[in-house]
Amino acid sequence: MSDVSFAFNLAPEKAIEFLKQKRLYLNGVDIDELQLSARGRAAKIANLTSLEMMQDIYQSLIDAKAEGKAFGEWRKGLLAHLDKKGWLHTEKVGRKQKTLIADPKTGEVFGTPWRLNTIYRTNVQAAYSAQRYQQQRDNALHRPYWQYSAVGDSRTRPSHAALNGKVYRYDDPFWRTFYPPNGFNCRCSVIALSQRQVDKENITVETAELEEYINEKTDYRTTGVKVGDRVFIADKGFDYHAGRSVYKPNLDRYPEQLAHQFAKREMSGESFKLDYQQLQRELTPYLAQLAKLTGTDKSNKLVEVRNLLRKEYKFAAGVLSETTQEIMQTPLKTVWLSDDSLIKQIVNRESQAFTADDYAILPDILYQPTKVVEDNIQDNYRFYHNVNGKKMVIVIKVLRKTNEIFLQSFRQVSEKQWKKVFE
Repeated sequence: MSDVSFAFNLAPEKAIEFLKQKRLYLNGVDIDELQLSARGRAAKIANLTSLEMMQDIYQSLIDAKAEGKAFGEWRKGLLAHLDKKGWLHTEKVGRKQKTLIADPKTGEVFGTPWRLNTIYRTNVQAAYSAQRYQQQRDNALHRPYWQYSAVGDSRTRPSHAALNGKVYRYDDPFWRTFYPPNGFNCRCSVIALSQRQVDKENITVETAELEEYINEKTDYRTTGVKVGDRVFIADKGFDYHAGRSVYKPNLDRYPEQLAHQFAKREMSGESFKLDYQQLQRELTPYLAQLAKLTGTDKSNKLVEVRNLLRKEYKFAAGVLSETTQEIMQTPLKTVWLSDDSLIKQIVNRESQAFTADDYAILPDILYQPTKVVEDNIQDNYRFYHNVNGKKMVIVIKVLRKTNEIFLQSFRQVSEKQWKKVFE
């Protein structure tokens, strides 16, 4: 299995972390309510709609990495598990017996056991990519320029070869979609470069020209990038960034001011703006319906929409100063903003005309709030700050069991509410 040998050099904890994200997303899927498009995004196993089988496959991958099992041992154990559950079906094809993996409840045929090779390679490759992405993002202050690198042999796709050597900043919109792998068996990688290297080698740093591509036959919509006079498009199922869904910048390793500047770059960058705009577009069909609902009906519908649209992205919204950490009695520094919270924000802040640009002030408010108040809800805190005449409040929650801090809401408050807090 030489094509997956790189997987055995992958730090097990990173692969396990990535695969658990897949499994946990599946755990949260409401089989009766959630649309098929969301199920597909959740698992990324082509032509397989059985969530139970996906769950078992991902759990087996987690166990295999934790126990240090090789591919052959993992495959043998999983096949034995599938056979025990009645998911292996044997049929006669000519003179030979052919084994197929099939869902006994629906009769859906997934394929032959050899498809497990593709599943293993694709998911471990994605886990490797997620690990490399985190390492390179954590070092982005020192090596902010990333170079796309294709292997360049006879097996390299021409479209991938056309990207070879292209350099974009780490926060350029290009990487939100095209950080490799960009297809099955894609062997492309990313090389991180320093400012000194770029200057010394006279390298041109480009800005990606992204555009929406629509396959008229299937109405499949994806993102393409202009490379010369042609458009590069990732394979279907690879037009997303595996690393971004589990990425957590390790801001605790940086001094306060440096970490603060990193967060400011994150929240004012083009990548965040594009994600925000995409969520706005995807939410548009639901806004009129949500506006007509109230109380429990609205809450239930919003939960359904959030489960459908979220992709488990996180942004470093800001960092806490040592003074604020003491007030909150926490050693944690980074405050996360999830795409799930962004969905709620977009729905609930329509009347305040929030835009993506408004979120650029989050790092400053979190780092130097005018006042921090403990909320009525345990481990919730409110940060108040006057920004150019706008009186803003941020609510954050400390999750002490998982050692994380998440932004819950961000809004303007009235003059009356402001006076009440400060008087």
